Amino acid sequence: MRVQVGQYRRSLQENPAIVIVVHGVEQNFRLWTTEGDPAARWIKNRIIIPHVGWPYALALAKTCVEDCVHNHPECQAITPYPIGAAPLPTRLIDCSDLDRLRLIETDPGMCGTYVALSYVWGEDQPHQTTKANLSLYKVRIDPAILPQTILDAIHVTRALGINLVWIDGLCIVQDSEKDIHHELARMRDVYRYAFVTIDAGSAARVSEGFLQDRELDPMPDAVLPFICPPGNSAEQSADEGRVGMMYLGGIWSEYSTSHDSKVVDGKPLSHTVRRGWCLQERLLSTRSLVFTSETLQLRCHTLTQNVGGADHLGHGDVPRLPDAVFHRDRHVAPGSDEWKHIYKRWREIVEDYTRRKLSNPSDRLVAISGLAEIFAPTLGPGYLAGLWRHTLLSDLLWYCGSRCNLKPTVYCGPSWSWASTDHSVSWRDGWETGVPFAEIIRCTVTLHNQKLPFGPVTSASLVLRSSLLPCKWVNEELDPQEYDLVLESPLFSSRFLLGESLDFDSDVDITHLLGTRMWFVPLVHYCEPDELCMRGLVVCRADADVLHSAEAYSQGDVYRRVGLATLWASVAAKEDSMDTLNDSDVYSMLSQLPRVDIELI
Repeated sequence: MRVQVGQYRRSLQENPAIVIVVHGVEQNFRLWTTEGDPAARWIKNRIIIPHVGWPYALALAKTCVEDCVHNHPECQAITPYPIGAAPLPTRLIDCSDLDRLRLIETDPGMCGTYVALSYVWGEDQPHQTTKANLSLYKVRIDPAILPQTILDAIHVTRALGINLVWIDGLCIVQDSEKDIHHELARMRDVYRYAFVTIDAGSAARVSEGFLQDRELDPMPDAVLPFICPPGNSAEQSADEGRVGMMYLGGIWSEYSTSHDSKVVDGKPLSHTVRRGWCLQERLLSTRSLVFTSETLQLRCHTLTQNVGGADHLGHGDVPRLPDAVFHRDRHVAPGSDEWKHIYKRWREIVEDYTRRKLSNPSDRLVAISGLAEIFAPTLGPGYLAGLWRHTLLSDLLWYCGSRCNLKPTVYCGPSWSWASTDHSVSWRDGWETGVPFAEIIRCTVTLHNQKLPFGPVTSASLVLRSSLLPCKWVNEELDPQEYDLVLESPLFSSRFLLGESLDFDSDVDITHLLGTRMWFVPLVHYCEPDELCMRGLVVCRADADVLHSAEAYSQGDVYRRVGLATLWASVAAKEDSMDTLNDSDVYSMLSQLPRVDIELI
């Protein structure tokens, strides 16, 4: 057997991995030792902590949090208030006396230190705060009626030396629309100002709790002696020649590190990474204690680490927010590299968010409103049902990553917004280089509540000045179910839109559109060598039904989006040269297309 560890000292301290070659076959193993072992000065990795609710584990967690507070410059830079000076939410649970838990209401301007909880409801909470029990809860909340996740959160809060915790089910009056709207408007601040957020990732429902013992790592595959080499520090030199023990196990290939799956050994690493509301709760928090299905982690703006020193393999990590969005007074020039990075990060957040689940489809916009609010100083002004006015043309170029032919049961947003569908969305690459073809004439949204400028809308209208190019359905296959959508404009004759170049929205049933007149509305164009690419929307009349027969455009018509299309129009080079298409050729071609005002709802 041959053991390879690369650069021995550096590998063991910075990358606790070891390669063992058995009969010519290499295998990667995790490497760890125990605290107090002579090898511990060289091997920094430890076995994961399975007893996440035990006092020693929570004491280590408290130490990690305090280290973050005092020794992480990046986290200090985005912390909005000094310890004890953060504005308090409207209500908090006072858990200073376990026999007299109670709901307290704060006065405007009150400051202090509190913990917030991020968790999955997963079921009804019969003892949530309502108008009927609000006064009773101000006197005392009987712990016996509380679900286990909330009890566990109170236990962790006290272990951190803090007596106040914010929990939505208790701190928001759940049957008061007025109170809900008031608290939703403050949701960003609740998690931004929390000293730490408890992320109950291992609990699929509120009755489960999250402090159960985790399964221990399998028994080590091998235990090998470790002879301490000469060291660079006095402590390491003192151990020179001593024999410690190192443990090998946990083959890395057994782990799935897919950001989408977030599954380890067939188990969800965290249920909160699958829920829509929990995304902003995690990203807005300066630091979180994450109770995963494997162990306990501290996640902050500086790093993600397993409490107790076990190596962190990166499962389920969500990229942090750009530093600039935490500083409202910092100006980021539109179009700069930093601005592009922030804009790209917003799109990545929307893509992640739309992959997650929401119990109530009408929460599509409000459950990400806190993140929209923190991005607004950079990407705004003008937040339009999930899109930004400054980048509206490129924002319109979203498409669904999956289809189910099911429309949301409630109105979630206009057809041109990703909020209108309850499936995951993405954007095509190349938005930076697209040349606008369409012009935004006006865009208006009607908010459900004026106090929630980043929240749900009841209606919206977008007017574009562009071309409305008619399309028709053609069946040229033997299969009567196979249809292509063909652009009828003479300029782009014989170019097909359906197939890889067209993506229908998830709630669109194509079979119901076969008798409906469709149009292609170009938004942007790209000039490639010998080819012109146009990207835009496929629309039909807003009141179109299966047998709709109206053909021509009529001023005052209203349309709705049904999909996104990319049109590749082959353009031959000049006959007497090999020159490719230049900008003037493109302008000449596009100028032939008639422009009309098109209203989309």
